[in-house]
Amino acid sequence: MMRRPFILWLPVIFLLAVPARGLSEPVVEADIPTCRTLVVNALSREQRLYRSVLFGQKKAKDAPLNEVRFDSDGHPWIKEKEDNWRSVSPGYEDTEWTDTQMDNMSELPVRTGIFETRRVSTSDLVPHLTQAYRALKCRSTIVCKVVENSLGQESAEPQEVTVVVPGCIEEKRKTFPGCHLVAAERTKPEEADLLTYCRSVQGGLVEREKDLLKMTTEYDASYRSLLQLSGQMDAFLQEFRWPLANSLRKTAELVGALYRIPCFIASCDEAPAPNPD
Repeated sequence: MMRRPFILWLPVIFLLAVPARGLSEPVVEADIPTCRTLVVNALSREQRLYRSVLFGQKKAKDAPLNEVRFDSDGHPWIKEKEDNWRSVSPGYEDTEWTDTQMDNMSELPVRTGIFETRRVSTSDLVPHLTQAYRALKCRSTIVCKVVENSLGQESAEPQEVTVVVPGCIEEKRKTFPGCHLVAAERTKPEEADLLTYCRSVQGGLVEREKDLLKMTTEYDASYRSLLQLSGQMDAFLQEFRWPLANSLRKTAELVGALYRIPCFIASCDEAPAPNPD
């Protein structure tokens, strides 16, 4: 009599156990659109870091109106008015930050840019600009390497990997969970698509920044040359201000006294005019 109820309870116990085990396993949400979004966000972050090294990052209170900055989570914020920053990211539509909050939560620290260096010529900045551009190439290539390491991960959680790029410093990065295609049981063509996409975006970004750096360096050189020329002219005029004025004054006095001279040398050598009578 006791065995029958126990046997009837076995299917119930089994049905209750199966959903519980399924809920304990994390759901892997990895596909091409999600991974592409992560790639674009990571490369955009490297671009913003690179440009802050070139042009600097001012304090939030000194930023002009309508300037856009990003917080540590990658959410964009725009300076709507003095001491007021707002965002359109989901969950932050009604949030307002002050300049102090923006400085504390910004993804980039306040720094002086390379092009903001004073009292040097552009040729002195070229080694530092070249190093910054090289760092951009390394860090953007590392992003694609992280994507490559992420595609074969079987876990749903981000894993720490050591990325090695020839000519660059080794870095430890976290993989992108949205690119764990093996854990999501995706196909091989999708992996090739993501690798091609990342390398294409990274190559276009680096090439574009190279052209912009060349143009900016040329502009900086011409601007500094103009400032040096104007400074030299100011020093020249300050040096010869009073002597030059004295010379002009004496010249004007000499011209005004020419009427006292009876004739010029050329006219004095001529014979007197004949008398009409």
